[in-house]
Amino acid sequence: MLITDTSEIELLAFSGLPPKLDAVFFGLYNAAVTKSPNALVNPIAPKPFSLSRRGDGFAPSQYEKLGAELVQCMAAYSKSLEKEGLPEPSLSPGLAPKTGLKSSKGLQDKARIVELARQILATTLDPSTSLFLSSLQFHFCACLKVVLDLKVGDNIPQHGRVSRRELADALCVEEGLLARVMRVVMTNHVFDEPEPGYYSHTSISWAMQGPAMHHLMRHRLGEGFRAASREPDALRRCGYRNPAPGDPCGFNLAFGYDGTYWDYIAGVDRERGRNFNQAMKAVTVNSLAEIPRLYPWEDLLDEDSGGDGLIVDVGGGLGQVSRKILEAFPNAGLRCVVQDKHAVARDDTGAACLKLQQHDFFQPQPIQGAAVYHLRHILHDWPDDACVEILRQIVPAMDPARSRILICDQIVQDHAPSHASVLYDVDMMSLFNGKERTLAEFAHIFERADPRLYVKDVRRSQESATTMIELRLSA
Repeated sequence: MLITDTSEIELLAFSGLPPKLDAVFFGLYNAAVTKSPNALVNPIAPKPFSLSRRGDGFAPSQYEKLGAELVQCMAAYSKSLEKEGLPEPSLSPGLAPKTGLKSSKGLQDKARIVELARQILATTLDPSTSLFLSSLQFHFCACLKVVLDLKVGDNIPQHGRVSRRELADALCVEEGLLARVMRVVMTNHVFDEPEPGYYSHTSISWAMQGPAMHHLMRHRLGEGFRAASREPDALRRCGYRNPAPGDPCGFNLAFGYDGTYWDYIAGVDRERGRNFNQAMKAVTVNSLAEIPRLYPWEDLLDEDSGGDGLIVDVGGGLGQVSRKILEAFPNAGLRCVVQDKHAVARDDTGAACLKLQQHDFFQPQPIQGAAVYHLRHILHDWPDDACVEILRQIVPAMDPARSRILICDQIVQDHAPSHASVLYDVDMMSLFNGKERTLAEFAHIFERADPRLYVKDVRRSQESATTMIELRLSA
């Protein structure tokens, strides 16, 4: 699509962009789409003009360059989607989810689009307004929880609309109150108002209808929201330092409970525990399908790689990860022992090569010389001192010639980390005193646990932020 008229800028508009952009902006988009040298000339304007304050016509400001780069990235991202037969991004609830892109370049363009959009919005708003709006975002979370509690989405068809009055009657809620709540969530495109007094789904609100996402929202807007609200108090109590084992976190203060979150959902409020387990299925970083592709598991039977093919899934819950690995390599001869504090020891798991074992990973590892000790999304739940202790319980059981520790977590980038990763970090801190770490921070933990531990390999997923760190023990 070539931009031949300023009215077509509506196709590219999003909150925060100025209503007019100069001809250089249009030309860059046309060039990105057509790759034609002539596309840099706006067919509408015989002489290039510019909104730049310098008035030179060919020197866009830094602000304008952000918009130009945004359009170039959008064009490149669209091409990547088209090449893989995927639909373009849309707020329509009828399109397939925006997942599945395999192109690393396309994924980089996507990340850059989000980064640029946020930068343009922050630059366009005056600083005081930006701070004011940011400080009120907790009201969006509160209203989103009201929408979730009322099951608003259940009463709106996927395609079509419903009147506010009909919706209020169906939910047994005052119409005026419903309007106020919906106005807030619609600012982030959760639901739409196609005409005054009528509501319809967007792709975002429709995603909430999925059972796993429903559970995730209940977790985030329930214990997550409450824990975050008390995290400043928790940090003040520990003297504004990184939390250590035994320090209260936001969750402790919000729920009036001295133990860990895990003990709470396992004993005090098991309904929250069941909801949490279901919620984790909705988190992209928790996708199980990529685990078999992150490491050459089938090589664990080779003499040079360990030989016996035994995988110890430390803190592995009900064995979802182990089952996925065994399903991917049914004839490889791999065996898995799933260890969890709350597991009931079982041999009759439905698979001869899978066993459950009750084990607290703060106690000495009982299985000696396994090919792999696998910790998936374990260390990010704990502060540094606790992580050191977890690893120290495994090291004595390792055979330097054949054993390895595989740590499956995300790694925070040292420079300009993603928005999601920094939010996950403080989420871990407020709920568990945990932490998302950079590779250097991981290395510091490994060194403290045992100086003989060294990083042999780091494998990064192309599909999510998940990373597999392979640790070996020097002789």
